Amino acid sequence: MRWFLCVAAAVATLLFLPGDAARAQDVTLSSLDGTITVSGDLIAYDGEYLRLETEFGPLTLDARGLSCAGPGCPLLTGGVAEVSIEGAQVIAEHLFPAVLSAFAQVQGLELTETRGAGETLFDLRDTDGGGPVMRLRLRSSSSDAGLLALVSGETDLALSLIPLQDPDFLLHVLALDAFVPVASSVGVIDRIGMNDLLALMQDPNGRQALGGEGSETELTLHLRNVDSGEHHALGARLHAVGIDSLTDGAIRHLSNAGLARAVARDPFALGMTLRSQAQTLPDVTMIDACGLPVTPEPFALKAGAYPLTQPLYAIQLRQRLPLRLRQLLEFFASAEAGQAIQAAGFTEARPEQAPASGQGLRLIRSLRLPESADAEGFLDSLRRTGDLMLETQQLSLAFRFEPGTAQIDATSLVNIRRLARDIEAGVYDGQEIILTGFSDSLGDAAANHSLSLRRAEAVRAELIEAAPLRDPARVEVSVEGMGILLPVACNDAEWGRALNRRVEVWLRPLED
Repeated sequence: MRWFLCVAAAVATLLFLPGDAARAQDVTLSSLDGTITVSGDLIAYDGEYLRLETEFGPLTLDARGLSCAGPGCPLLTGGVAEVSIEGAQVIAEHLFPAVLSAFAQVQGLELTETRGAGETLFDLRDTDGGGPVMRLRLRSSSSDAGLLALVSGETDLALSLIPLQDPDFLLHVLALDAFVPVASSVGVIDRIGMNDLLALMQDPNGRQALGGEGSETELTLHLRNVDSGEHHALGARLHAVGIDSLTDGAIRHLSNAGLARAVARDPFALGMTLRSQAQTLPDVTMIDACGLPVTPEPFALKAGAYPLTQPLYAIQLRQRLPLRLRQLLEFFASAEAGQAIQAAGFTEARPEQAPASGQGLRLIRSLRLPESADAEGFLDSLRRTGDLMLETQQLSLAFRFEPGTAQIDATSLVNIRRLARDIEAGVYDGQEIILTGFSDSLGDAAANHSLSLRRAEAVRAELIEAAPLRDPARVEVSVEGMGILLPVACNDAEWGRALNRRVEVWLRPLED
């Protein structure tokens, strides 16, 4: 809550300040034939467009075909786009530089790096010896600091571990990470029940006996310090699965490296850390209440089927970004960026496909659902679902909802935009996109089936608004409601039910 109050206050302040007054300088722009002239204060130039504060209000002008006079004039041909990015340490220090290096290579640019106090300056230059085409100032701080810098006009892009669902902001998912339990290679534990892990993180003393009540062996929990971005992000992840607060009794660490060293030395330690920051510590296998594994595999992370998936966000105000920065954000969805993302220890967010029939654990979970009063109807539904799975591929995009509602969450809205862009780009030409809704197992089966269908229809409405289907023969979007079938997690706990309230994307070739 503190984070959102700070943002609200900063946005309110921004609305009453002149736009980027510190950088405004007098200029006069003229068409090349001299027939049109406009004067004002230069607010920004991104190498493509100029933004001026004039007597007519703010104007955005295409720099091509213009001449400029005055002390604030940029070089209108080959101008340098100067951009600033600030935010979460794990993104700023471990993800962004790796992808920026790959971007420079693909663009045929030379990248130079200059480290300073609290920030790094990157220059991207033409390899033929020309001047820089983009100068990027990257500050490593926190999600809070990045967002406050964004709304106060001090940065162009905020890096965050926490999503922001606000119409004044645009959210990008750069990559994916996951919170995982880790232990020493010589530790006393190599697996833990998911419910036991959640109980340990709520335990006021930060300790829990192994092997049940009366055991003499206890685990000690290690977490990041309470002021860190990881602490706030883990709290948000846990809140999403029904955990209100983290224990006050865990051993805290100022850095991820310090946490890893402490856990490696202690056979009775259990650490919770981002998988990208776990160093050489082995993951502790998690088991759900139904006795099935909970694993942070790439497909599960992309589909949000792992309960502690951590998206890595970039947040911008809804205004035009410099051209090179727009290109860099688009590059994150490329295969070349995916290789850099994986090499840096993260999971790329780019969707992947897998045969829906290969999701065997979901069928096993369906067979373990509570007995239905209409056993014959349940089996018929399961058979029809199985037949559809044989005809389709599952896309690793999923959209999730609050209990009992068809309200789409913030990360899911980003995924809808991603799917819409791919539809418009022709990625799914010749395919039927089946938006397949699901529910948890609480309540009446018929009501759950109806709710799952409403969720699929809600996603379809958002998708059609983002990408109107101008040629239904090229791609078709349909909906299905599966109710409680094919759970991705055990319904015996709130975290499992939260994952099961979803809409998936299934693909089937269109008939000729």
